[in-house]
Amino acid sequence: MVQPLRKERGVLMRALVVTAVLLISGSALAQSTGVPPATVKNELPQLKQIDRFALLPAAIQKGDFSVDGASARGWQMAEPGARFSATDVPVPGAPGRRLIFAACDSTFCLIHYERGGIAHFYEILALSNRSREWQVVWNVRGRKPLASLNALRARLRSGTLGPNWDLPPVRRDF
Repeated sequence: MVQPLRKERGVLMRALVVTAVLLISGSALAQSTGVPPATVKNELPQLKQIDRFALLPAAIQKGDFSVDGASARGWQMAEPGARFSATDVPVPGAPGRRLIFAACDSTFCLIHYERGGIAHFYEILALSNRSREWQVVWNVRGRKPLASLNALRARLRSGTLGPNWDLPPVRRDF
């Protein structure tokens, strides 16, 4: 009689673990659906588009911020249309990221770029400068680029970036 109870308990424990994993995965997926926090929605209307990485605030260019605890110090990004390492075979001297567009003011910066490697994807990184330090407030990945800041605004007016922006963010990979 004890043996069947152990088996049932084991089955029950596995079911609980699977349920917990599914709930956590569903929660992570909900956070990566392309719906930005209120901060991004509030700042977006007054931002002006920037089409060069070299025009971003110096601290952001240098990577004086972190993403999910991973420092961005020393990150590099190619200018729009410039050569970059788009695949898993690095191009000597070329960065693994290339700017599509950015939009900034003195306290908020949004950067849309493509990222090369084994899995080529697109990313939006939003940073807020409060307390004299840039902090990431939103980071989302997608399968297709957005053409411009106006295209991003139009998508967010509908409430989400859409189904092409449902990839989970890369953790600790900055």
